[in-house]
Amino acid sequence: MDSEQETQATAVIEGEKPSNISENSAESATNYNDLTVAKLKELLKELGLPLSGKKSDLIERLQASNEKVDEDSADNVAETKEPLVSFDKLDGLSRVELKDLRKEYHKQAEELRVKRDELNLKSQSHASERNDLNLKAKEHMDKVHVHRDRRNGLNVEVGEIRDERREITNQANTLKDEFLKLKRQRFSGRNLPPVSKLRKQIQELELKQMTTPLTTDKERALVDEISSLQNKIKQHDELIETDTEVLDARDTFRESENKRRELGKKMQKSRQEAQAAHHTMKDSLRLNRQTRRKADAAQKQFVKAKEKADEVHNEYIEYLRGMQEIDRMTASQGRSGSSADQRASAASAEELFTKFLSGEKLSTEQLMIIQKAGML
Repeated sequence: MDSEQETQATAVIEGEKPSNISENSAESATNYNDLTVAKLKELLKELGLPLSGKKSDLIERLQASNEKVDEDSADNVAETKEPLVSFDKLDGLSRVELKDLRKEYHKQAEELRVKRDELNLKSQSHASERNDLNLKAKEHMDKVHVHRDRRNGLNVEVGEIRDERREITNQANTLKDEFLKLKRQRFSGRNLPPVSKLRKQIQELELKQMTTPLTTDKERALVDEISSLQNKIKQHDELIETDTEVLDARDTFRESENKRRELGKKMQKSRQEAQAAHHTMKDSLRLNRQTRRKADAAQKQFVKAKEKADEVHNEYIEYLRGMQEIDRMTASQGRSGSSADQRASAASAEELFTKFLSGEKLSTEQLMIIQKAGML
């Protein structure tokens, strides 16, 4: 028996816990995430299970079915499994037979040890994969929190800007009314059209000039009309500038109106950034869930490999126990000989004694065997 086998066999007899112990078990299940919905439904149909629900429902249904089959199989194995080594069969074997049996046990034990170590390495690989996936899932969830906080902060900012813009809008409307009222009072009878109306007319004419095919005469007339409107705005501004109070009222109104526009742009920008943060948060959450499912699948594979490794380890220990028992019996037979050896020796002495009586020539060693048996 090699040193590792001797150590482990001794540990088992003395009641020590073996070194290869599985971690907490979890139910194993097949990973169906890579299959299409059509394929999943096909598998469910073969099992006679319902086909309704989302993809996650179909996967959960298949996994539950597999886990039930695994449990039933495990129960059947537990009920029908017989011991690999029967100590009762060791009694009555000769020293040579025990040595041959020990060699067979040693061979089986070595094969099981190699298989157990391979399964342990596989379980470690699944555990490493699971840990990496859990780390990635945590990173994705950290991003979810970051983007969620940013989205919430931007939404608060949008609300604050909207409130401020509402106040500025009310203020701008009041200043506009005051300006227009003052302008009508000071320039009564001048029939001045609103500048906003003139600018709108100019925009419409410029759009027409860019998008509509025009003859040379019509285009010239259009340009003249635009120039006329621009001159009216210029005249309007020059007239306003002749009255300081009206000019101040106009500038105050325009300043408020510009601030309202800036707040509108700022609110729109914050709203867009909040929406982008929300979409990024959803993407990170989706990646987190996908990674978590992969980590759960790796955990199930880890448990499956570890449980199998423990099963093989127990079989390995059985053979070590058998080898240790054979060593004990062999040592005992070395001192007194087994009953089988004694019967074999008696049969040999009788055979030699028959030859002696028939007159055959025997060697000194053969004569000593007959004499030791008490026949001479």
